[in-house]
Formats: sequence, C-alpha cells, structure tokens
Amino acid sequence: MYCIAVLIDKGQKGQDYAEYILNYCADRKIFPLVQIYQDQEKFFGEIQKTIPSIVLLALQGVAGLNAAEHLRSLHPKCKMIWCSDLDFSLHAFKLRVEYFFMEPVEEQKLWEGLTACFGRR
Repeated sequence: MYCIAVLIDKGQKGQDYAEYILNYCADRKIFPLVQIYQDQEKFFGEIQKTIPSIVLLALQGVAGLNAAEHLRSLHPKCKMIWCSDLDFSLHAFKLRVEYFFMEPVEEQKLWEGLTACFGRR
C-alpha cells in the first residue's frame, strides 16, 4: 500500500492537495493512504516509524529547502515532489527530487509530479 505524506505550511490548503492526489490515484486504480502534516517535527517523527512512498513538500522559502535536505538525508529513496515560492530548482536537481515546481500548487502540476514518481517505481 502506498503512503503519501503532504507537508505544508499552516494555512495552506492541504485538503485540496490531498484531493488532487486521490483523484490522480483513483484514475489509475491506486488507493493510497494520504496524510497531511503542518508540523515539521511531527512529520519527521512519524516518518521514522513509517516511511512514506511519496512526499509532497509545500513549504515556503528556506524552510522547504531545509525540509527537503533533511528528508533526503533520512530516507534517500523516498520520492519527493517539492513546491516552493522560491526557485530552488538547482537544489532540487542536486537532491534528486523527482519533481520540482514553483507556486501555486495546481492540480496539473501535481499530477505531473505524481506521474514522475509513479513512473519511476
């Protein structure tokens, strides 16, 4: 079973992102567990126990970069979709992020990221 984690800033639309993910997966007959986190400490504590298949990382600024680096150091094989308000595309490339895009989070961009992740199973 796939587990997909969504790590977002407070105030973002995590339920919308989860719905985009579930729509994509249902279209492909995949039924993952999607968990939304707004607290980085809780997120990193939880992934010590259960490693997600894919992480959607949607944090502002340097917080996103730090979270991406930390996630990659903990779980190098975890697939990552990273959305940022700043252009960290070079960092994303160095971290081997499956898909990087700049805000806003839109369903089409997220679907492209999920295709990149599921296409590289």
